[in-house]
Amino acid sequence: MENNPDSMQDFIRALLSSERPDPYELLTRLPIDPYHHVADVGCGPGYFSLPLAKYLSHGRLYALDVDDEMLEALKRRVDAVPLGNVEAIKTDGVDLGLAPRSLDGMLLAYVVHYPDDRDAFLRTAAAALKPSGWCCVLEWYRVETEHGPPLEKRIEPDEMMALARNAGFQFQRRWELPGSQYMLLFKRRP
Repeated sequence: MENNPDSMQDFIRALLSSERPDPYELLTRLPIDPYHHVADVGCGPGYFSLPLAKYLSHGRLYALDVDDEMLEALKRRVDAVPLGNVEAIKTDGVDLGLAPRSLDGMLLAYVVHYPDDRDAFLRTAAAALKPSGWCCVLEWYRVETEHGPPLEKRIEPDEMMALARNAGFQFQRRWELPGSQYMLLFKRRP
C-alpha cells in the first residue's frame, strides 16, 4: 500500500467496514469473562477492540499495533465512546511487550500471516497468556478473494493448527466465516 494520507484513511475505513465478521457475534464464541485481561494484537483502528472493551466491563483490553496511525485512529474511537479500560500499545510485531502469563485471552485477527517468523510470533503470544488462557485466530483460506493478503501469505487451517501446537497451544474449536475466512479457538497448554 502507498504511504499517503488518502490511502491510509481508505485502508482504515476498509478495516472498519461491515464486510468483516460481526465482532459481537464473535464475542459469543469466546470463553471471555467481563473481568478478563485481553489483548487485541494487530488491533488496527479498533474494529474488534471496542466491542471487546465494552464487554470487559471490569477487565482490561490491551490494543496492540505496529502502526502509529492505526493506534491514533483507535484512540480517537475509544475517546469518543469513552472507554477507560483500553491501553493502546505500539509493538514491533513480534515482541508484544506484554508481561509473561499476564493475559486471560488474546485475539489474533488477521495478523498471523504478517510476521516472517510465525513460530516466534505465536510463542511470544502463548508466553503472554496465563496457563489455560484462550487465543482466537481469524485468517483467510488460501483462495482468491477480492480483499485480504496475497495468496502466498495466507495460512490454511491445518497449517495454523500445527503452528499453534508447536507454540504451546491446544486446539479447541473451528468456525467457518463468510468471505473465505475461518476462526480457530485455542487454549494455552498449562
